[in-house]
Amino acid sequence: MKRKLFNYLLYISLIFLGVYLYRLDYFAFKEVAILWFPLVISTILLWTGYLLSAVSWWKILHKHSIIISVRMAVVSHGLAIFAKYIPGKIWVILGRAGYVSKYTSNLKTTSFLSLKEQLIYVWEGLLISSIPMLVIYGLNYYTAAVLMLCLGLTLFLFTEKVHNLFLTLFLRITKKPLDIPYLQFRENYGIIAYVFMYWIAWLIGFYFFVEAFHPASDFSIAFAFPLSVTIGLLAILFPGGLGVREAILTGYMVLSGIPLTVATVISIYARLWFMSGEVFIFLTALITSVLFKEKNR
Repeated sequence: MKRKLFNYLLYISLIFLGVYLYRLDYFAFKEVAILWFPLVISTILLWTGYLLSAVSWWKILHKHSIIISVRMAVVSHGLAIFAKYIPGKIWVILGRAGYVSKYTSNLKTTSFLSLKEQLIYVWEGLLISSIPMLVIYGLNYYTAAVLMLCLGLTLFLFTEKVHNLFLTLFLRITKKPLDIPYLQFRENYGIIAYVFMYWIAWLIGFYFFVEAFHPASDFSIAFAFPLSVTIGLLAILFPGGLGVREAILTGYMVLSGIPLTVATVISIYARLWFMSGEVFIFLTALITSVLFKEKNR
């Protein structure tokens, strides 16, 4: 039964991906000059980051005594990667957790750990981008909003009293419980380090990506990427952060001195670039699952 549910999720996620790409006209390419060397470097770093994200998923499972192989972590992470395009962020959490639960533990436990790793992922993305924003652009409405969001998420995730207070207020207001894990930094620094590694790979990769379209860009532009991804994830109404991510990337690049027309083209191609990483990890997972079948554990 679990196998059928996971397969249905896989098919539905691919359908939603195609629908949103078509509706948002991502297949309408424009004539642009591209430097291929930095583009290749950026893509290698992007794909490396996706492999590291699967390893991070494996690490958090191992830390909580759910012993699977790295192969199985790659398969569960990769086959469910397009679930983010299904409306509602819950599928991002349940996809890979559901696959692992077919072989070990239970869905509730694996979903909890999947959510935990995703929260660390979002928190680190905001943290990585917020400080450079303040240094580069100074204190304004935009940097203040990002800093407040980062501070609020830090207190919520790592301060037990604030965490419990928020959950209590949420319950009183909505009459529904909210089950979000409280994280102790000293118990999760290993996971934080693994997540940090793939964020750095993506951050540097994005800098080279921008270089492919707009040479001699300042390295500070790289920090636009983690900001756009994390805000896109937090924007629940927009599957996969579609539209939100592009708007943030464009605005950040314009503030960095890149012309609006160039910034708009880069933001559109950045989505396709990032999707190439999703396709890479999906195909890697698919090939691995076919070659090793049930031996992935």
